[in-house]
Amino acid sequence: MGSGKTEKIATTIASPVLFSKEGTIEKVISMTKEAANGGARLIVFPETFVPGYPWWIWMGINNNKKLELFKRQFENSLEIRSSEMDYIRNTAKKNEIMIALGFVEKDGSTLYNSQTLIDESGNMVINRRKLMPTGEERTIWGMGDATSLRVCDTSLGKIGMLICYEHSMPLSRYALYSLGEQIHIAMWPGANFRSQPRDRKKIIDIAMRNMTFEGQVYTVYSSSCVGEEELKFYLDLDPNNQGILDEGGGISGIVDPISNYVAGPIEDKEQIIYAEINLDAIVGVKHMIDCVGHYARPDIFQLNVFSRKHQPVKFVHSFEASVEKEAIVESKNETECASVEE
Repeated sequence: MGSGKTEKIATTIASPVLFSKEGTIEKVISMTKEAANGGARLIVFPETFVPGYPWWIWMGINNNKKLELFKRQFENSLEIRSSEMDYIRNTAKKNEIMIALGFVEKDGSTLYNSQTLIDESGNMVINRRKLMPTGEERTIWGMGDATSLRVCDTSLGKIGMLICYEHSMPLSRYALYSLGEQIHIAMWPGANFRSQPRDRKKIIDIAMRNMTFEGQVYTVYSSSCVGEEELKFYLDLDPNNQGILDEGGGISGIVDPISNYVAGPIEDKEQIIYAEINLDAIVGVKHMIDCVGHYARPDIFQLNVFSRKHQPVKFVHSFEASVEKEAIVESKNETECASVEE
């Protein structure tokens, strides 16, 4: 379970450079180098950090304006195989640090809310899409599937990832626990959003501390914050809704397996925080509660995860060939983690 070795990791609160993937990527590079120089083995960035969370989808602006903004997001989204992603991967490799990044992924003509884990060798060992976009997000992003609902065995430990309100899906969490997750990475957007009558920071804090208690894992989470440039853009976007957003917002932290903060929580302002973790801390908690082991009741409850990838078109040359191909795909999906290049 544990190695007895203490490792240093980092998480962030950060504000994107509005509608600029190049500018935001430079911020990713700069903060990654700073974390590496600070001795961190891992740095975590917010949800859709590149090119930034589209708060405009929740605002009362006309459809023509929303289409214009969608096009700007589309132009600034990232493809998995691209020079921009190679730049980020090379930074991880040169600085010998893992990067967990939230970004808007472009695949053909569809956008996804995605997250990737790049290891210290520059390999993308996890790339996944949010299973269910939340509310108005469904007007601009497609849905993910379970092919990437996985845990990767890294040099730091077994790492899994979820995005935002995926943490309200108990079965998604349980699937990761069942795969032996030890370090959980969570990404959130962050804003003081007045049109949503709930305390977003409190919700995030509760969800993250519950994750550690329920799964007996370390949880590392990152939120974005609204910078001055971004705030001005939104205040100018719809004069009738002046004050819908406030500057700042967001909460980030690192929580241990008994739900205590070992770093943070930090709020509102762009910064990096660090914590030392030791996976041996998980062992003592598992002694009392192991929700996928001795504290589970598979004779009463079972979870089925359908990890086959579904395509809108399947070209079948013969029944036998189709069955053989699906068997190969399913076998690959069952591996703990694999580089995207494979």
